[in-house]
Amino acid sequence: MIIGSGGATGISENSSLVGSDTILVCCCDTVFCLTLPSLELKWQAQADQATCFGIYNLQEGYVVHGEMEVTRLDKKGNIKWQFGGADIFVSLNDEEAFRLNADHIELTDFCQRKYLIDFDGNQISQEGIKNQ
Repeated sequence: MIIGSGGATGISENSSLVGSDTILVCCCDTVFCLTLPSLELKWQAQADQATCFGIYNLQEGYVVHGEMEVTRLDKKGNIKWQFGGADIFVSLNDEEAFRLNADHIELTDFCQRKYLIDFDGNQISQEGIKNQ
């Protein structure tokens, strides 16, 4: 059983990630790594101040889409970097708040500001508030 505190993570296509001998699960503000098939806790990492929405494979580690931050974890659960914007990374319209591309990550915050960051957590560009 996994128990967390903080924000509520909904179950989605990206809220867990299955590897060859592990499963990673976003629960509240934390990512849990369990061994397969025993489901023993291997490590856990608080990857956001509020809620972790999704976890994705990225090179030799993972990237976590959180409500307040995007977090890069290594395979042992150590935080390599975190990136936060001017507002939360949640969108109320049909636009994706988090998109993992081939060479960068595209983020949209609640006020519709767009951020592009590289895989080292460095901001490449930012667009202002969109006119609606």
